[in-house]
Parts: sequence; C-alpha cells; structure tokens
Amino acid sequence: ARPLPWHVAGRKLSPSRISHRSTTLIAHRSSMLISSEPTPLSAHLLTPPPSSLLPSRSVILSAPPKDIDTTPMFVYGVNDRDYAGEAIISVASCTTNCIAPFLAAAENIAGGIRDGSFITIHASTASQSIVDEAHDKKRTNRSIFNNIIPHTTGASKTVDWLFPQLKGKIKGTSIRVPINNVSMVDLNLHFNEPIEKEAFFNEMNEKNRFPDVVQLHKGQAVSSDFIGFPASTVVDYHGTFQLTDSGIKFSLWYDNEWSYCAQMIHMARTMNEVNAPQRVRSIRDASFVEKDVFMRVDFNCPLNEDGTVADEFRVRAALPTLRHILKEGPSRVVLASHLGRPKGADPSCSTDRFAPILARLLSEATGEERSVIFVPSGLDATEEDVSSAGPGAIYLLENTRFHAYETKPTAAGYTCGFNVDVFCNEAFSASHRAHTSVTGIDAPVKCVGFQLLTEIQCLDRMLGRSGEVSVAICGGSKVSDKLPMLKNMSRRVDLIAIGGNNVNAIAADPSLLDDIRGNRAEILLLDDGFGNASPDDPPLYSPCAGGAHPLFDAGPVSLNKLAAWVNKADIIFWNGALGITEHPFYKNGSEQLVHLLGQCPGDVVIGGGDTAGFVQGASGEDYTEKYDFFHISTGGGASIDYLTSETLPGITYHDAQQRPRGMSEVEEYRQLSINGKAKRKDISPNNTMYGANTSPKLEPISSASALPVPPSALNA
Repeated sequence: ARPLPWHVAGRKLSPSRISHRSTTLIAHRSSMLISSEPTPLSAHLLTPPPSSLLPSRSVILSAPPKDIDTTPMFVYGVNDRDYAGEAIISVASCTTNCIAPFLAAAENIAGGIRDGSFITIHASTASQSIVDEAHDKKRTNRSIFNNIIPHTTGASKTVDWLFPQLKGKIKGTSIRVPINNVSMVDLNLHFNEPIEKEAFFNEMNEKNRFPDVVQLHKGQAVSSDFIGFPASTVVDYHGTFQLTDSGIKFSLWYDNEWSYCAQMIHMARTMNEVNAPQRVRSIRDASFVEKDVFMRVDFNCPLNEDGTVADEFRVRAALPTLRHILKEGPSRVVLASHLGRPKGADPSCSTDRFAPILARLLSEATGEERSVIFVPSGLDATEEDVSSAGPGAIYLLENTRFHAYETKPTAAGYTCGFNVDVFCNEAFSASHRAHTSVTGIDAPVKCVGFQLLTEIQCLDRMLGRSGEVSVAICGGSKVSDKLPMLKNMSRRVDLIAIGGNNVNAIAADPSLLDDIRGNRAEILLLDDGFGNASPDDPPLYSPCAGGAHPLFDAGPVSLNKLAAWVNKADIIFWNGALGITEHPFYKNGSEQLVHLLGQCPGDVVIGGGDTAGFVQGASGEDYTEKYDFFHISTGGGASIDYLTSETLPGITYHDAQQRPRGMSEVEEYRQLSINGKAKRKDISPNNTMYGANTSPKLEPISSASALPVPPSALNA
C-alpha cells in the first residue's frame, strides 16, 4: 500500500500536525464500522489505551455511513466549517469528494444550479472480481479486467444530503473500467441563468474558495497523469464544452487514493483544531475563589497637557476580566501597569491617576460602590502593603517602570514581596516585551484575560489558511522595521496593501520588497496621492510615488483598488495611517479608509496604537459611535511582533514556550457563527483554480462608487 500523502497541497503535513495532545485520530476503512452505532469495534476505537493521558479519540470513516441521518458527514471544501467536535464522522466517498467541492463553487455562478446529471467512470476496486464468478446474476461479479461494468453510485444520495437546496436535482450513475486508479466524472450542469464556458471559468477563478481542492488543468492529459495528484477535483479544460446557453458539460478527474487521503488529512486537521485544548490557559479555566490574584494590565493611556487621562479605552478594556475575577470572590486583586517611559521615579508618570478612574468605571458597571487602593511602593510592595483592606480588595501598584529591574530583569530574577496564587496577564500591548511584570511573576496558576485572548484569536485568523479572504493594510512609516512582519504575512494573507510614508521609502529603494513579492499575497502599493515639498504647502496630486515631491496621503486610484479587495474580504487588519492625520490636508485618505472599513461586509480588526486612537477620536471624530468594528486592538507594537513571530514573550510564558493559540481559526469561526457574528460570503482568496500565485482579476469600480477627492486637493 502507498503511504499516506503527508506532503499534500504544497505544504508538509506530518502525522504530528494531525495527532495532538488531546486527540487521537483514527482513519478507519473497514466495513465493520461504517456508522456511529455502538459496536464492540467502535467502543474499542473510541476508548483510549489505559496508559494514555488522552481524554478521547476521534474516528474518521472513509466511506459514506449507512446511517446517513445519524453519522455526520463532512467534505473538506463544502461543509468542513460545520464540524463541531463529533467523535465519529464520515468523509463520504472519493467520488463525492470530487463532485461536491465543484458543486459548492458552481452553485454561486449564473444564478445557481438548476439541475444536473453525472456518470462516474470509476477505476476498478478491490471488491471486484478478476475473473467471472459462477453466480453472474450481478454484473459486479463479472471480470473487471475484461469488461466495462455498469454500476450504481451513492454519490447522488450524499450530494442530496450535503446540498439540501439541490435535493433531487442531481442524478448520477457509474461504470467501472479496467484500470487500477484515477477516475473521471462526466458532469452535465444546467444553470438558472445563461453562462458560457469561458465566463464560467472566469467566475470560478474568482469564487473558488479552495484552490488546493478544485483546480483547472489545461494540458492534454490522460488518467495516469493524475496519479498522485492531491487536488480532489481537477477540471479538464479540453473536456469541458457548451451544451446549451445555460448548460455545460464538465470532465472532472480525481485520484481515488491520493486525493481522497489528502481530503481526509484536511478534515483531520480541522478536527484537531476544533478539539485541541487551548494552549494558553483562559481566565475561564482558572479559579479565583479566595485566591490572591496578580493581574498585569496596560493602563498606558494618552494624557492631556495637564496630566489628565485623555482616553480611558485601555482601562475599559480590562474591565470584563477584572469583573470576572471579582465575581468569583478572590482574597484580593493586585493590578500592575506601566505608564510612559520614565527614567526612574517620575511623578508625571505615576499610575495613581488611574485608581479613581477604575473605581468609577467599576461602580458604574456593577452598580455597587467600589474603591481602588493605590500602593506607592509598586513592585517592591510587601504583604503588609496589599493587606490593608478586607477580602476582595483591589490594589493598584505604582508604575512598574519606576523600578530598573522591570525593563532589565536581573539574572537572579524577581521575588514578589507578597503572595500570588494566580497570575493573570491582560496586557497584550506589553506582552511583546519580556519585562518583569509580564514574564517574571511566579505563581502556581497562570492565565490570560479576555482581551488578550481576543487579540490572539483575531491575529490567528489573519495568519490562518482556513479559506477566508484576508487583507492586511500596512500604513505609517519605518517600513524597514515592518519588513519581517510583511515577509511572514505575505505567505499567509491574500493581499497586503502598503501605504503611508512607506511608499516613499519603497519608491526610493524598491529592493525593500524583494523578499515579499512572489509569495502568496498580492502586493498593492497605495502609490498615487497628494504631497508637496512640505506638509505645510498646498497638496499636489501625483499619480505615483518617487516623483518631484514626497507623498503625504493616499490618492483615489489606490483607494479604489483597495476598495475592490476590502469589499470581498472576510477579515481585514489595518495598522498605520495612510497619511499625516494631524494635518487637515493629509488625513483624507485615512478618513476615507475608515468609512470604507466601517461599511464593508467583512470583519475589521483595527491595529492598536495611533491607528486605534485615530478611529476612536484623535481624528476629531469617534468613528466607533458610527461603525461597529469587529475588534479594536490595544497593542500596536505587540500586534506587529505577533504577526511577525506568531508568539510573544508574555504569552509563551504561560505554557513552557509552546506556541499559543487562543482558539483555532476553525473553532473561532464556529463560535462566531453560533453567535451570528460571522460573515460568510461566496468570494475567493488570492489563490485561484489556475495556480497558487495567480492574482484575481479585480473588477473596476464605477465612477458612482469612486472614493471622492478632497476639495482641498482640487488645485492639483
């Protein structure tokens, strides 16, 4: 037997990537188990060995189940996102894994499928006879090597189950032919609207969400050319032709063994992502009852000239975690934060200003009067310093950066002067630094708060390859500092749009993008815009960067190109302004982008730092009152570091350097679907059915929907 194709879809899938600490996956193909009904064999398979620390096993049936209404059936590229942790599943048949992903994509073209029929020209199977048998009443008893044998197929029934809207509309049969591998489906489809072959392929190129599953082949190939081909649906271009104005005949190839195993592996990875426990302990998994809790927060808020807090966003962001801890009845909660970058003890950077703010916000949220006790000794606090009040008291330490060992931990490490039973990190924006208050607090139990988990979940979705269309918008300046992040993301997302002062740097040195171009992501430079010799001079329009003057804001041509992507994306991450937002002439591009993101159908993640500040009111308008963005991050530099290395010191500290995942993208998407927040659309990622690095064709935006040019720039 050939080994399982661990190398499929252009990336290595080792058994260790599939089998996880929590789940043993068993792929079973025996006829003794083709349903989830209890049997001695199923009980054996689902019971871990006595010496195993694993809580459960999962079984994948490599055949359609007999009890199709009981045993759930999943086909990768069709309904894999609906998997919700079932112990025994079926991945249907190899024929269904060829037809179903193609139907899933075709359903979104020409008004959907009206009806269809198919014949599977199927390779011989092990159950067929080499020579004619004595009892020849069944045609399957005749010699497979001497006959073309008409046969039935269960694919029609499974298609009805997978596509309820097509129930009874797709009929099929099968014939067995004397070859040992690779089959073909002769599929006739009629659509609700007229469609021509070339127009169909163009739309398929845009709407195929799984280019590693459904691919187009333009070569003059025969069946043996597809042996070992991992894609479960290979559309033969030369075997496809027009039937009627709304009907097309398709020829689909598939390797019965190799591509089917690849589909099983895809589904096994999905099961693992859903069933694997969180590698970072969530706050929900820790007990705070009568515990001494140390909570690292980030109250590093912007200040007004008089020293008052200008924006309480980061304080408010910590409230859900703090309220959850207080609800369980801890002995005490000690909070620690930094503020600014003081050189020693600087009263202008004291965190004492946050004690009354936090007390007010907690009182407003709970309806009960709460007080917060300020502790001037900070990280040098003793047990006596944090024991002055009764059970459940809240203490806020002085600025952690008043102590030199905060930013420069000593070799001997830090010894806390008071007892800590549980350490909770809720400072995502400080977790990219291995500071003492982030990675040096020793406690029997360590966990992370709700805000930090949400940050990880959102960034993991950006880094995921779950079929979602992902767009990253990188503005601001210092592109050289962002190159490691852009390099990593170029292999993960579908589009990277680069704007801000970055385009001026790239125009001066195009080689900055040498390691980024040619990967998965398409690169869009927002390189038309407005500028002049100085920001104080009236803006002049330039069609490209690198001209007579630098650009200080993005222009309408670039924004229109970006809009075409944003409006078909599932998730968009934006970090860095597109222009000089402090200047009235050069903040228009960023404002237009906010409106575009606020009205797009996808999930928008606003990067922290200045980008979050701009959206929340620094621009002169609080856009969060107008638009419901999916998530606004608390960390600018932390987000960039996470997207670069996919981990942070403050997160790996919680799990012995294991790579953290707040929740897999599959489970995250499932939870969003349950809560009605996910936005699924039938759109394609940058990968197309023509190849992994082919860019999609962007539809032009009509003049009616074009982004406006600011009146102040009409003198260009």
